[in-house]
Amino acid sequence: MSCRPLLHGLPGRQGAICRACLGTMPLTLPGSRAPYSNHAAQEPAMRTTRRTRLAERRSKTIRRVPPTISSAADPESRPNEQEADDNFTVRYFERTDQNTTELERESDFNTSLDSFGPGDVKPSLDYLEATLQSPKEKAAFGNMIKQMGGLWSGVKNQGDIDNVSAQIEARSKQIDKEIEDATEGLPEDVVDAVRATLRKIQLDTDGVSGGAVAGQVSDIPTKPWTLNQRRKISKLNAAINHAQSEKRRTSVFSQASISAVYRAYHAGRLALARGWVNVPIDVWDFLWSVFATEESVNPHRLSHISLLARDMSDANITLSPAQQILTIEAVFVEGWESRAIENWRRNIPTLGEDKAETFQEFWELGVRMHCRMGNLDQAQRAADKLIARRLDARILMPIIRSWCEKTLDDAPARGWEKYRQMRGLLGKSMKLKDYDQVIAYFLTNGQVENALYAFVDMMSDGQIDLTKQKYMPSVVANKFFLGKWLKRLIGAGDLDGAHNVVEFMMSKGVQASPIQLNGLIGAWQRSGSAANMERAEALGWNMIESRVAFVAARKAKTLQYNKPGRNEPAEYPRATLETFCIMADNFRKRDLHSRQEQLFELFGASEISPDAFMMNQLLESYIQAGKSSEALDLYNTLVVDQGVKPDPHTFTALWKSLPVNRLHIIAPEEVEEHIIDTRKLFAHMVASREVFGSEAMHEQLARKILHSFRRLQDSPGLTIALATLKEVFKFYPSDILTLELAIGTHKLSSDTPALRKALMIAKRDMDFSLLKWAGDEPEKLNGPERGEALHAYLLKLYATEIGNDKEARRMMLGVAKDMGVLELLPAKKGGIV
Repeated sequence: MSCRPLLHGLPGRQGAICRACLGTMPLTLPGSRAPYSNHAAQEPAMRTTRRTRLAERRSKTIRRVPPTISSAADPESRPNEQEADDNFTVRYFERTDQNTTELERESDFNTSLDSFGPGDVKPSLDYLEATLQSPKEKAAFGNMIKQMGGLWSGVKNQGDIDNVSAQIEARSKQIDKEIEDATEGLPEDVVDAVRATLRKIQLDTDGVSGGAVAGQVSDIPTKPWTLNQRRKISKLNAAINHAQSEKRRTSVFSQASISAVYRAYHAGRLALARGWVNVPIDVWDFLWSVFATEESVNPHRLSHISLLARDMSDANITLSPAQQILTIEAVFVEGWESRAIENWRRNIPTLGEDKAETFQEFWELGVRMHCRMGNLDQAQRAADKLIARRLDARILMPIIRSWCEKTLDDAPARGWEKYRQMRGLLGKSMKLKDYDQVIAYFLTNGQVENALYAFVDMMSDGQIDLTKQKYMPSVVANKFFLGKWLKRLIGAGDLDGAHNVVEFMMSKGVQASPIQLNGLIGAWQRSGSAANMERAEALGWNMIESRVAFVAARKAKTLQYNKPGRNEPAEYPRATLETFCIMADNFRKRDLHSRQEQLFELFGASEISPDAFMMNQLLESYIQAGKSSEALDLYNTLVVDQGVKPDPHTFTALWKSLPVNRLHIIAPEEVEEHIIDTRKLFAHMVASREVFGSEAMHEQLARKILHSFRRLQDSPGLTIALATLKEVFKFYPSDILTLELAIGTHKLSSDTPALRKALMIAKRDMDFSLLKWAGDEPEKLNGPERGEALHAYLLKLYATEIGNDKEARRMMLGVAKDMGVLELLPAKKGGIV
């Protein structure tokens, strides 16, 4: 449970190579010519001269190197020292802030380059502090540095660094001891959580030590490559740097940065394959950290890891134990199942060893892979390894699922046995989501009986074991218990499982409630799939047939109710008004008018009192089918004859059914007839005004009404409608509606020169009239008063067209009577409005 500080493991700044030392490195020769090129014939003659020039240039460069400058050339990139000319000498030095020391051998110089020197302490501490995110972390870091200030101030050489490292190690052990003392006596699950957190901290700090997360990732050198290859590698370096900067800012990789890094890596990997040795180790580590981001951010995580792992293997890069496990999983998912399982078995002595840090992850992966391959005995042996260590028993979940998918005769029993084993191991720690997962496994594979047993086990907390009972007890064999189960399944989206449960319980003599099945029908319809639509219709028709048969038997006085015996099938529950409404709404949305008519016929045979919703669905269906006259007849039959109470949606449908709102052009000889029908419909609406309640009428309905009168050029009817909407329905026009009525259009969105001009004139006249109404006090036009002013403006606008003589007043009284508002509108001097 150790989490060691890694200050002493930070990389130093001495990795740079000076320009003079770079001059000692060999120059990369251009690629060979194609044998058929024009220059191929000249190549042998030029080769000797070119070698001579290169040798002379190299020797001149070496002679120019001052003896006080150390050489940092890579041994692999320099010519072999045994083959080099003995006429020159290379001296190596190490420089600190105080002095410069000459090193005896080249190996000492290489060690100095890789070591952590005294001059690296302060920059490393500054960088660590810069990488911290929250103020709390920075404050804790500052306190630690303050406490150890005496240690840092005395660091002057490598011995001082070793002393500081020893003291840090001692402090780490003391912290480990304090953690052990603090967790002593705590529950095992709490201790496991603490250990897991500390392991994560250890892994994170390991990444910091390697330089892949905290330190600046090295750039892939571009010098050994051709020009075209350099472009691709430069793009990869840029993508890596961008992703690293993003990680520093947000502490996570975004999906865009992961995709950018992968695209750049995929484009440049063929070039990199020509020299894997030139790719720095920390670049491999950083690429792994990018591609290994969880699948919620990187959906192609395993395919990326599979590709990267193959390349790292070709580059002879050693993978960590955790990386090896992820690689095996990636290879398996990519389709190389046999190779992945072979690699898994080969790593049992190392990754699966009892004391290995990857013990749990390794054996869990083995369980999942063997289950996918159908080797359940091997999977069980792997699971037993984990169970023997008292680790999470939920590892049996894949085994339960695999047994459920088997078609063997004993598969259901084996699946139930594994469930009971997991149930016993988890005990009180088994959660509802665990039960739901197991029940879903059983239902998906048609094992409804096992699913019922598991659900009863969950609801009774293990007190009822149906496997040991011959008949279902009454606490289970009832519609209320079934309703709880169906509600849970429908809420989880397992609609097929819910239907299987209904069929199974009916076979056992338990009938579901109509409310529960109505919910299942609605859920099927909302899913939108053709198969679910068919299932919803089939279940709905079965319930309707059950209702019609019940009514027929009741009329014939042959109705007998016999309670089903044990394990005798039950009938479908009888349809309710909600069943008809759900199906009617679905048929209307799908424009299935013939089925809507069939449904309405059976609705009458079911002897269920209709309501406004059912009527509205039928009205909408008639309107969509172009049968507006039938819609009005249906309204008269249900509302006038049968006393069905309409609602505001009823009148919305009726106003849409008028010819003036369905036809683009109305014949002049039919206008008068349509005016009469429109006024009559308005009278029906006024007679049912109580259904609108105390709230104001919805603007869309009021807009439809006013435009209906406008399109018929029925100014008296429009004037009466305006007054009635205000006095009876508490509606006031908006600015947009006022401009539409003033201009004479319902499409202000149309952008034409004529409309723009008319709109400007109407807006100017309206503003002038409103300001006059307010007595040149614009502040009065705020709030409800503006609606009053707009209403007065429209009344004045249309009253001008009607006139104010006795004949006009007499006509207005007749119109008000036709529209059913003669006694509702207050009489005013000079006219009814």
